[in-house]
Amino acid sequence: MSEARWLLIGSDRRIEECARLFKEKGLDVTAHLNDEVSDKLTDKICETHPTHIVLPIQGAKGLLDSKLFPKGTVFFTGIIPEIQKAELESAGHFVASYLDDERFVWNNARLTAEGFVKDFYLETNTPIASTHFQIAGFGRVGRMLAHVLSAAGAKLTIFARSEAQLGEAEALGFEVENLSPDVEFKPGYLINTIPARWLTLVSEDPLRVFDLASKPGCLKPGMSSAYYTLHLGLPGKHFPQRAASYLADTILRMCRGKE
Repeated sequence: MSEARWLLIGSDRRIEECARLFKEKGLDVTAHLNDEVSDKLTDKICETHPTHIVLPIQGAKGLLDSKLFPKGTVFFTGIIPEIQKAELESAGHFVASYLDDERFVWNNARLTAEGFVKDFYLETNTPIASTHFQIAGFGRVGRMLAHVLSAAGAKLTIFARSEAQLGEAEALGFEVENLSPDVEFKPGYLINTIPARWLTLVSEDPLRVFDLASKPGCLKPGMSSAYYTLHLGLPGKHFPQRAASYLADTILRMCRGKE
């Protein structure tokens, strides 16, 4: 790995911080602080001849040309279209997702939960203590949200389809409800952590929805509301240095596992 030439791609602030951490470790690093696949990025690839590429967590905007890279180039990815992954692998490149690393995902979930708290305070000027939150989904982000919000005195209701998730949430002392197609949410706050377009919401619906899942969010096609907001990349937005340390540690650990 000492002869590796790194190219880190993405506008998320943790990418710039991750590049700085790599440089402090003596690695040969170039950063492209933009999510778009563009002529400028192509020129940078041709100039630096990277052997190790880190792609954005939310995915690049556009597809990379696999022929730009020598066979055996290593790609560390966040969200990546299957067509892009298949093209890179068919060209003889190694593709691994840091989103498959449990330690990274759990640490990222914790920062996402704390980042939501900051966004909530800034956008509502409402204290968390004694406020009722409805959380859709009880995966890693949902669990961390419940932990952080309950510690601050919030009242929580967990909505999930999985009996295992409902059972876990109930055992932890939270109110639970089945997330059925005809579910009705109480007025107030809903936090979505489910990465699917499942929510029906009309424009005049007063329910305030904070969506923490990936694009395109949880609203079904054609739905919109002035009370709906999509919150992406909270770790990089609010805690870029800590988020970058998790990313850098994960990628270097994955490298050691590959060697």
